[in-house]
Amino acid sequence: MFRKDSFVTGEYYHLYNRGVDKRIIFKNLRDYERFMMLLYVANSNSERSLRLDNLINHSHKSFEEIMVLERGQPIVSIGAWSLMTNHFHIVVRQEVDGGITKFMRKLGTGYSMFFNIKYQRSGALFGGLFKSKLIGNDDNYMRQLFAYIHLNPLDIKFSGWENRVKNHEGFILSDDMKTFLESYPYSSYLDYIRKDTENPRIERNMIKLENFPDYFEEAKSFENFIDNYLLSDHDQ
Repeated sequence: MFRKDSFVTGEYYHLYNRGVDKRIIFKNLRDYERFMMLLYVANSNSERSLRLDNLINHSHKSFEEIMVLERGQPIVSIGAWSLMTNHFHIVVRQEVDGGITKFMRKLGTGYSMFFNIKYQRSGALFGGLFKSKLIGNDDNYMRQLFAYIHLNPLDIKFSGWENRVKNHEGFILSDDMKTFLESYPYSSYLDYIRKDTENPRIERNMIKLENFPDYFEEAKSFENFIDNYLLSDHDQ
């Protein structure tokens, strides 16, 4: 899951990968939670504050307790993320030289070790090196990416929505779709639609929205943004 790309500090990137042979990499709640913990814990310049191989020492702690542990200085800023049964998407900005490579190495190693031990398997879990795409100053791509990543979970229950977008069949989210997305805990969707609440969910600790373009001043802006994406005549 590692690579030697020269990622540029201060630039935005779309990072993604899937299970080898498209295998399921998240089988239950604990699997999702472990990956989410690692999104937080692996994003650190410190090798000592909370070593990945010492997470077992915190096994008595709850998910919420892990997500507030001191981790050191973040090496990337995360702006959006989504976990599906066999793949994941993350949008980041590199904050220090080598940050993305280090972050993805820790993330991939930590989760693969956890998964292989838990399910008594060996070998690669992910389908080769993680993939990356430079977003740069492409504002249109950044906007489409934020929409696509947060809508991706619709594949679970509403297959075909993406083809409707590709075929320019303008539509808006049905009430059932909205309810599903609002109940799906494995993405940053809730961090955007609840952005202005007094008590954001603990997963908010893993993202740093202030280091990303402020497209959405309030929750309603994000909802309108999603609707506009689905109604727009564009190529995915």
